[in-house]
Amino acid sequence: MDNLISLLTGLSDSQVRAFRHTSTLAAMKLMTSLVRVALQLSLHQDNNQRQYEAERNKGPGQRAPERLESLLEKRKELQEHQEEIEGMMNALFRGVFVHRYRDVLPEIRAICIEEIGCWMQSYSTSFLTDSYLKYIGWTLHDKHREVRLKCLKALKGLYGNRDLTARLELFTSRFKDRMVSMVMDKEYDVAVEAVRLLILILKNMEGVLTDADCESIYPVVYASNRGLASAAGEFLYWKLFYPECEIRTMGGRERRQSPGAQRTFFQLLLSFFVESEVTYTEMKSGCCA
Repeated sequence: MDNLISLLTGLSDSQVRAFRHTSTLAAMKLMTSLVRVALQLSLHQDNNQRQYEAERNKGPGQRAPERLESLLEKRKELQEHQEEIEGMMNALFRGVFVHRYRDVLPEIRAICIEEIGCWMQSYSTSFLTDSYLKYIGWTLHDKHREVRLKCLKALKGLYGNRDLTARLELFTSRFKDRMVSMVMDKEYDVAVEAVRLLILILKNMEGVLTDADCESIYPVVYASNRGLASAAGEFLYWKLFYPECEIRTMGGRERRQSPGAQRTFFQLLLSFFVESEVTYTEMKSGCCA
């Protein structure tokens, strides 16, 4: 395996773009596989620790010394495997990712961002830290549409999981303004993903989006692109209309409490259109990706 990693690391720095692209793709996919192995080893270690504690806490007459010794040997074996896998992952990350996430080829940059997003979702205890998140944050400013799109999709996978949002607080404070500004991206598919990402932040991180943040998103409902306008409409609904209309889940289905809730919904909707004075076109003309 060490020879393979050395080969891929060397080829990923090749002047030949085809070699660099293929070796980077192979290295990142290998890294993803190693992350899965590391996760399984971590789970086995946790299970081993629980078994050891349970056996050790038994009374003197029930405790089995052979069982304790076997569990200790297994723990040592698992730790050695974990260290070996982590060494390989570190070699691939430092030898390939750190250099190629800013490669001149956007296709290579996109590969790196897509895979690091997978690592963060599958092995969050190890990879969902600010030392790794910063690479996605920096790449939100990438000039190429596909790379920005990969960043947003990776972040959607993280913000969509409530259990992970606590680890995203510092990242959010640093890069929230950029994420909000991306609803005005010159590429419509990027703008749509940005709005969908902000919907997840709105739902799962209460109070993070300020009124000013939200007010910069509302006018996008006037966008000529149907997908973007629809996404902005969904954001508008979750921010303004959903709390007022008091939808509750009953018997597995969402039902409004009363006809008054429907009237409230339409009153809010009409009020929004009446009070909205800034058109999407005016905002678009002054913004860029």
